[in-house]
Amino acid sequence: MKTTRNKGQWFALSLALCSIFLWSSVSYAATWNYLNETNIKWFSFGDEAFAKARKSGKPVYVFVFADWCNWCKKFETEALETPTIRALIEKEFVPVAIDFTKFPDLAKQVGTIGVPTNVLYTPEGKKLLRFYGYIGPKDLEEILLKTLDRWRRGELPEEDEFGN
Repeated sequence: MKTTRNKGQWFALSLALCSIFLWSSVSYAATWNYLNETNIKWFSFGDEAFAKARKSGKPVYVFVFADWCNWCKKFETEALETPTIRALIEKEFVPVAIDFTKFPDLAKQVGTIGVPTNVLYTPEGKKLLRFYGYIGPKDLEEILLKTLDRWRRGELPEEDEFGN
C-alpha cells in the first residue's frame, strides 16, 4: 500500500514538473522575437533582395524561422549570431529572413517542411542548397563555404528554382 502511494506521489510530482517546464518554455518562446534580437541586416524575400544579389554578385541566404521554435532560437543564438557566421553571411550573401508564423505560404514556397529551414539561391533564383534543423556554427560555416566554392566554380544542382 505504501508503494502505491509513493508511485502516485512520484507521478503527481512528475506531472507538476512537466507542466512547469512546458509553461516556462512556451512563455519564454512567446517573449523571443528574433528579428528584434539579431545583429544581421535581414532583407524580406522578394524582388529587392534578388536585385541586390544580382547587383552584388552574391547568392541569397534564406532563413525560415518561427519565434516559438526552440530549435530556431538555438540555431539563431549559437550559430547565426556568432561573429564568424554573421560576418560570413553579411560578406558573402544577401541575407533574407522569413517568419514562418507570419508568412507560411511564402515559407512553403521556398520548400519549408519544418523550422528552421535554410535555403541558398543564386542571384537568379536557382536553388543551390536546402537544409533543415539545428546545425552548429562550425558545421554551418563548412556548409556555407563549400556551397560558395561550388557555386563559384559553376557547379549548380539540376533541380528546382524558387516557387517550384
